[in-house]
Amino acid sequence: MASSVTRMNNYLQSKGQAHLLSWSESSSGPSNQIAWTIQCKVDGDVLGTGVADTKASAREAAASQALQTLGL
Repeated sequence: MASSVTRMNNYLQSKGQAHLLSWSESSSGPSNQIAWTIQCKVDGDVLGTGVADTKASAREAAASQALQTLGL
């Protein structure tokens, strides 16, 4: 199965709205225990937020939540 990030990109591309997708990221904690927070935004609206110890995992969680928000 495709990753949630890929599914999110593909969904928006199919709607001609890929240009509306953006991500914001921040980190917190000491350098040996960083927690990444990433938000998945469509047209500036936050549809999903993911928090994890790696950027990739946080982005995947945010995309998964965004897909659920969109009912996909």
